[in-house]
Amino acid sequence: MATPLYLFTGFLGSGKSSVINSLLGHLSDKRVGLILNDFGAITVDSALVKGDGEISATKSLSGGQIFCSCLAGSFVAAVEEMASLNLDAIIVEASGLAKPSPLLEIISNIQRRTNHKVSYSGMICVVDAERYHILSQSLKTIEEQVVFSDWFIINKSDLVDETTIEKVEESIKGLRPLAPIFTTSFGVVDQAMIDLLDSSHAGVDLRQIDGAAYSGWGVHGRPRNCTFLPTYPFEREALEQFLSTVSNHLFRMKGFIPTQGEESLIVDAVGPHVRVSEGKMPPNLEPGVMAIFAANIDALSLIEQAWQNFSNTPFSCVETP
Repeated sequence: MATPLYLFTGFLGSGKSSVINSLLGHLSDKRVGLILNDFGAITVDSALVKGDGEISATKSLSGGQIFCSCLAGSFVAAVEEMASLNLDAIIVEASGLAKPSPLLEIISNIQRRTNHKVSYSGMICVVDAERYHILSQSLKTIEEQVVFSDWFIINKSDLVDETTIEKVEESIKGLRPLAPIFTTSFGVVDQAMIDLLDSSHAGVDLRQIDGAAYSGWGVHGRPRNCTFLPTYPFEREALEQFLSTVSNHLFRMKGFIPTQGEESLIVDAVGPHVRVSEGKMPPNLEPGVMAIFAANIDALSLIEQAWQNFSNTPFSCVETP
């Protein structure tokens, strides 16, 4: 029997890691392979997915998105390697900047390279209920992710009213009329979603879609990213004020800042929603907060000025090519 391959997409900060963490809680009796893709140089998502007890194999891919030529070959090779491990499922968390137009070609390569030991079982798009309409007006990748997905999880429903949820559903149905749509908060996966995953084990049909319309990134160009790392000690309140100031101007901020010994501060910021928590510094993870932003934003100057406004401690902020 072929191993089902599930792809999870959704824009930066939509809650993909939370959804996958919840899903893994339902799969404790399964052998699962997990492939995590970060757009930036730091593999933050590999440290944010918590289902260690449910994961039999893990692979992290960083520095781009799995549908581009820079990482597509590595992605196919990672799936090919996992196909030999007798897994019950392979779950892929694509970068929030994934542009899945080459999906048909990539899946065809996977099936050819694995001798059809892997079956494509669908793409699940996690949608940020609060930011969907704003982002979809300026970023082609939002619509592209929707068009190529097979079903949808509208997350963060607790942050919006029913009218907003209905508008998001209406927009999705305009692009994918028959696709199932689920609504949740905090990335919680319920049994109905699990049942749908189970029903797609045999695979879904790959649709022929003209990806030419999704060439490029939209009015703001290809997003850029940098890594911000302040030198401890500094006041936690200063960090929180800094994040609240700059996060609204960026697509996403996330990462780990070392403090004392093996401890760290975990940063998770999406728009006005900023969370700083304490935890262990993950081994082998490069320290720092990855910031992803529109190409027309001078994010480095913004970050530098904001940090100096709230703290006089040293810091580094380096853009990733």
